[in-house]
Amino acid sequence: MRWIKKAIGYTGDETQIVVMGQSMGGATVMMVSDLKLPEQVKAFIEDCGYSSVKEEVEYQAGNLFDLPKVIRKPFIKTMSGINRIENGFFLKRASSDKQLRKNTRPFLFIHGGKDHFVPTEMVHQNYAATNAPKFLWIAPLAGHAMSYPMYKNKYRQVIKAFLEKYIR
Repeated sequence: MRWIKKAIGYTGDETQIVVMGQSMGGATVMMVSDLKLPEQVKAFIEDCGYSSVKEEVEYQAGNLFDLPKVIRKPFIKTMSGINRIENGFFLKRASSDKQLRKNTRPFLFIHGGKDHFVPTEMVHQNYAATNAPKFLWIAPLAGHAMSYPMYKNKYRQVIKAFLEKYIR
């Protein structure tokens, strides 16, 4: 929110802002989308963001650390409790898809079809949660945060078409 206000301060009230982020930044963009934002914010673009912190941590506990589900559940519960004490919220509250349900501005979702860090199915959850105008592009062979490096021209075309549709 501070960056948005700072941008408006530098560029003036007539500016048009598109908020974009990748990976955790993509999740941040989704979380910001339900805030009371200035009218200058016209749209959002997220690339490979997760659907919730809890789901991502649970996935990584299995994917990176090969923890069996029987150990994963109490581990996540303990971690969530520690997070509550340290940061004031349980992991399940940090949910992109909950925030997206409240968003009213256009949203472009980008995700790698071979993303094994933030599973591709998470983008489908986020897309489904969004009631605002939306578009989804899956970069077929891209891993995590690799959609742009692998598909530069298509990535640019997708963003350009999205912006032309929603930004005056």
